[in-house]
Order: sequence, then C-alpha cells, then structure tokens
Amino acid sequence: MLHSVCVEADVTIDNTGSTVSLPVIVTPDGLLRSYLDYLIVHRHKSRSWVERSAFAIRLLIDYTKQNEECFEKPLQLFREFANSLFTGTIGENGIDPSWLRWEPRASKDAKFLIDLITNYTDWLAEQNDEKRLQINPVKKPTDYEQWMSLAAYSQRRERAFLSHLWSNRPAPSSYRYVAARKTSRSGGGEAKSFPEGRFDGLLWNGFVRYGFEASNEIYDRLDLRNVLITMLMHYGGLRVSECFHVWVEDITPWDDGTALVKVYHPSEGKQVAIGPSRREELRKRFGLKPRFEYPKSHAMHSGWKDPHEDDPALHYLSVYWFPNSAGEIFNELWRLYLTHQRVPAEGEHPFAFTTRTGAPYSIKGYNQALKRAVNRIGLPFSKEAGTTAHAHRHSYGNALKNAGTEPLIIKKAMHHKSLESQNVYGELTQKQMRAHLERIEKGLKWAQDPEDLLGIPDLKKGLTHVE
Repeated sequence: MLHSVCVEADVTIDNTGSTVSLPVIVTPDGLLRSYLDYLIVHRHKSRSWVERSAFAIRLLIDYTKQNEECFEKPLQLFREFANSLFTGTIGENGIDPSWLRWEPRASKDAKFLIDLITNYTDWLAEQNDEKRLQINPVKKPTDYEQWMSLAAYSQRRERAFLSHLWSNRPAPSSYRYVAARKTSRSGGGEAKSFPEGRFDGLLWNGFVRYGFEASNEIYDRLDLRNVLITMLMHYGGLRVSECFHVWVEDITPWDDGTALVKVYHPSEGKQVAIGPSRREELRKRFGLKPRFEYPKSHAMHSGWKDPHEDDPALHYLSVYWFPNSAGEIFNELWRLYLTHQRVPAEGEHPFAFTTRTGAPYSIKGYNQALKRAVNRIGLPFSKEAGTTAHAHRHSYGNALKNAGTEPLIIKKAMHHKSLESQNVYGELTQKQMRAHLERIEKGLKWAQDPEDLLGIPDLKKGLTHVE
C-alpha cells in the first residue's frame, strides 16, 4: 500500500545556475516540502544514503496512513512503526490487515532505517522550534506534513522510535514465523569466498570474447576489462563499486614491476594538496558529477562505502596486492588493455574502464559479464555459491587470514575504518605494508611460482606477440 511516490528532480538552490538532483517525495497532499528542505541541507551525502533516507521516510508515511486510527496517542503509533520494522506486519496466519506486507528486517537494517528517520525528525524539530510551530501531541494531524512534524515532536521529547530497545529483545513468534520463511528462500548469511580452485578458470576461461575463443593472443581472446576489475577485487581487496571510481591516471607502474593503483574519494580526492578536487575536475573538464551522486538506476552510478583512507589529505586508498605477483600480472594486462581494448574517450570522461563505445563502464554491465563468465565455467551465479562480485573481496580477506596475517595488517589491507580490538596499534606506512605482505608471501610454499598460483601458462606466450 503506497501513499507516496518518489520522483527524481533537478532542484535549483539559488541564482547561480547550478542544480542538484534529489529524490522528491510527493504525497496526495502534494510535495513533502520539509523533507526536500532536509535533503537540500544534506545534499552532499552519498547517493546511497539519500535514496535509503527517502525510502525510510516513505515507509513511515505508509505505516502512518494505514494505522492512524489504531492508536489513542500518536506516540504509540510511532513506536509500533519502529517495532514493525523488526517484526514485519504479517501475522502467524499469513494475514496482514494493514496491507503493508512487510517482512521482518535484519536488526542492522531496521536500526539504520530508524537512524535515518531520527536524523530527519531531529532536524525538523529544530526547524519547528525556530518557527515556533504549535504542535498538539494528542490531536491527530490532518495532513502528511503535520504527521512528520508530530513525529519530530515525539522523537525529540519522547524518543519515539527507541530502536535501542531491540538490541537484545527475543523475537516474537510472528517474527520467527516470517523470518524462517525468508531464510529458507534466500539462504541468508554473508557473502562467501569464490569457490576454491575455480578462480583461475574464471579469469582465463570465463571472460573469453565471443568469436575469439581460439585466439593465441591474450588481448584478443579475453575481455581484459572484466579480468582487471575481477583481479582488483580478488587480489587487491577492493569493493566492486570502488573499481568504477578509478581513473586511467590512477594506475601506474610501481618500481617492483607491479601496478600501483590508487582509489580516490569520488568527490574529495586530490592529486596534490593544493590542486582541484575530483568533483571540480569532473565538473570543469568533463561536465560530470561524482559517480556516487547519480541515481542507482543511472549507468554512471557507483556507490561509496567511506573506506579508511591511506592519505587523509589527498583522500585516497591504495591497493595492496596479495600475492604480490598478481600485481605484476595486472600491470602487464593493464598495458595490453590500454593498447588493444580500451576505447579512447578524450574530453568525455577519465574513467579507467569503458564500454565498446567509449562510455564509462557500469556496475550492471560488469555483473552481467561476471554472471556469464561464472556460468561458462559451470558454476551457478549466486551469493550462496560465492560467485557474485563481493565474494572476491571476501576471498582476499580470507587469503590474508589463512596465511596467518596479523589482524592489523588485514584491517589496513582491506581499508576497514575501525576494529576496536586493534585501536592500540599505530597506522602503517605504504612501505611497511608492502614489506609485511611480501614477508608473508615468501613464507607460503604455494606462492613461490606465480604462474602455478594464477593458472596462466599461456599468459607470457600471449605477451610475446606484442611489441
């Protein structure tokens, strides 16, 4: 049951001529203006945050309108809304008189949604105090804006949503009933590592180009763009979204023969401290926005998880290859990709990976290619099978852990922001990180022969055909 629609709109902030694209919530009473004002203030948040925030507010609107006659006091309604995020709205008999048909959410997700709503209602309460709006906490509102103001009042004075009370609360029977159905259908659990012993086949037999399967030239036979992205995740630990923020100039040869890959913050990253930010460069040179600001439905969209940066001043993180030999092979394949496959896009965009027409490659395009490659080597494509994109980052973390790597090194290599058990340790430099990883690699018998490790007996043969 939907009581609002979300429309993408270009919003003019002032008379400068610049606009910002935001999801606008429209109810039967018209534009939810207070929420638009809130988003304008928080417009520099990531696109994922903005869209999730709008989703949370729409859930509150739907629940409010479907249940406003069920409670004597509005405060009770808001608290039961929060409860319903955790328990769902479907009874043990499978019936939901509210027609919301919500299934229980994971505790982390429900708390996040409540936090997003709380951020909005706290902000709105401040605005209402400044405007000296008189809100009656007993009388039921007549329109959507008044309901939002009452939610702000209730949250400010009564902490209406109280998500912290659910931290250790046992699940009610209706929650267990629906959650069991959901788990049996989806499998649950976090992403697994890519199946052991199958990754070589994925790289060298999965990402083959149609019509060039028998070619002796590796740059003819393989779609190097997809191979490189997969290596960045599997041997470099990147998230798939981070790969799509990399520019051509961010990949350079390192002095040991590996590729030095830096991933800059999509808006704040800088090549030099006094230079322009990525946001400025994208706007001035290419007429583009940072990719995380495009809607998720847009081919340019790529999220940003706010990882720990190796350089807080220039706002970038480095790829730490494990094993180090993977970085050497990446370097060679990158050179071949630039020479033979990447379609030039001078003056259009700076991104490393392109489509056949030269446009920025999309995450959707990569996921489709990954699915075909996985199926080509006889594996199912699913989170449960460990064959989706995130499984490669998981493989990287597991490889470090299985090699006996110290937790601090894993934290640094995977760019986690904080691990409470490791707060006592200091940060490591790039040279220290590389020295640690190389020392670990030398102690592993299976890492002594890079060709055996990566399963590429024909790689050097393919390279010999290139001047």
